[in-house]
Amino acid sequence: MHTPTLLLALVLAGSALPALAELPSYAPPQLQARSNLLVNDNGYNLPPGSSFNSITADIDDAGRVAFAVQVVPDGASSTPGIWFGGNGSGSIVFRGPVDALVSSAVRMNDAGQVVFTLVETGSADGIYRYDDALQSAERIGTAPVFPSSYSSAAINNSGDIGFQGSFGSGRGHASRAAAGGAALHVVDRSVDPGSSYTYLYTPNFDDARTIVAKVATSADFTTATEIRRFASDGNSTRLAANRGTDAASPIRQFDNSVGVSDSGRVAFVATRFADNRRVVYRVDGAALSEIAVVDPAGLVREIDAFPPAITDAGLVAFRGKDEDGQAIFVSDGTQLQRAVGKGDVLQTDLGKAQIGQNNSTDAVFAGAPSLNDTGDLAFVAALHPAGDNQVEWGSGVFVARASETIFADGFEQAL
Repeated sequence: MHTPTLLLALVLAGSALPALAELPSYAPPQLQARSNLLVNDNGYNLPPGSSFNSITADIDDAGRVAFAVQVVPDGASSTPGIWFGGNGSGSIVFRGPVDALVSSAVRMNDAGQVVFTLVETGSADGIYRYDDALQSAERIGTAPVFPSSYSSAAINNSGDIGFQGSFGSGRGHASRAAAGGAALHVVDRSVDPGSSYTYLYTPNFDDARTIVAKVATSADFTTATEIRRFASDGNSTRLAANRGTDAASPIRQFDNSVGVSDSGRVAFVATRFADNRRVVYRVDGAALSEIAVVDPAGLVREIDAFPPAITDAGLVAFRGKDEDGQAIFVSDGTQLQRAVGKGDVLQTDLGKAQIGQNNSTDAVFAGAPSLNDTGDLAFVAALHPAGDNQVEWGSGVFVARASETIFADGFEQAL
């Protein structure tokens, strides 16, 4: 059993414990905001009664965080909102129309621009961009690409915006240049009968304005699949293929989403052909590196179906389970570390909290983890008072800052 603090064990697959080198150590996570039911308390850094569910928070290289809040009270009604802040403070910086729906994941760049989608607005559905420098948000046009709906919006450090669009029963991946004007990178066969792809899965986007996604080429959408990188001119490169596509592939099947860094490094979760074990892979040039493998007797007992996060240096974070329950792990491909997990004690506005639920079945984390290029980790976790999981403290958004040592004096601080 582990001690539920943030002084965490490092392991090296098949070897003795190494000296900490590439992997960061993490300071105790800092609470950014917390939501809870009004019958319990008012929450923290949010309007009382606000709530978010199944969201993914994003973090930029300065440690600023953005996330969606599905319910922000507005008199007798509610609106969706976007929270922006950092270093333990922040607020709702944008509110959508009453009863509109906001995407559960937002994406931000290092200029403090945040993109997200709104639907059920009446007449203003689409992609929106909040700009912290301007303290305002606007709807983004995508002419000459006009899908019937938008999803998976992402923004890079040049201000280009990538997205998935629906076109009738089909899908396309596209991007809009920062200066304006959108281009289709790829569409599926339902949009263009001449397409090589029968189905396009959730895309991701990088600073080179390329889109990386799982795609299917088989009629059943699963037998033959690949991970490909698509440029805005329509050219593409295969990064990985499953056994149904390539008889020499080590992969039986991919999960549906991928992680992509600013510079275009790629990580994904897949099932290994040889033994059906789930693996986190990193694309290293023409090769695939196994970052973590499920081992019933090892540190990682399960790998969850959420996309990993990856930095330009190749550090990868992902959700899974250890012997004590759900956890978030980080790895550089050589060392593997449990960063945070169920039962850990965290400091909150209400005092000492533990990550957990009042039962053993509900998830203790929401969405996917996020990393910036300094290795800082953002995550969303369910909370209860330390030692009492029958009292609900809602869900908190946290940032664990990366540092060379956890405690400079060599002693573990009391939480």
